[in-house]
Amino acid sequence: MPPYEDPVSGPAGLRVEVRVSECLAAALWYAERGWRTVPEARGQKAPWLPEWQRAASTDAETIRGWWQKRPDSGVGIATGEGSGIFVFDMDPGHGGNESLAALEAAHGPLPETQRVRTGGGGTHNYFRCTGKDVRNRAGLLGPGLDVRGALGQVVAPTTRKP
Repeated sequence: MPPYEDPVSGPAGLRVEVRVSECLAAALWYAERGWRTVPEARGQKAPWLPEWQRAASTDAETIRGWWQKRPDSGVGIATGEGSGIFVFDMDPGHGGNESLAALEAAHGPLPETQRVRTGGGGTHNYFRCTGKDVRNRAGLLGPGLDVRGALGQVVAPTTRKP
């Protein structure tokens, strides 16, 4: 997981260690991997930046600036071509377990990938985009199964569910 100390330049070029929020540290860690991040509004599953799809960034100084403005922000990951990933989202509260079982019975199990547990008890399964235009789709594969791709985003680990 991401580090919790963030070295920054102090006066006369001195390096100092500054405590950073867990979400800021996570956003910087994701950005280092090329995943464009956005700050999430506290207690919501949406970025607080206007035009966040264009503003999402991997630039560390930009990301630090967002958390200076709103240190209680959660972190989101912009999906699609810019980050090189799409996310398969399974939500058991909306029938995702049953839909996933039916999908896997028909087509085989999901490929091995990075998988995280969501605040609602579901999973986000992260996949690399392979040159295809993967779009956002809600429920197309079954109730409780969504795909987050081009112009989409997911709430990332370290962000607390309200």
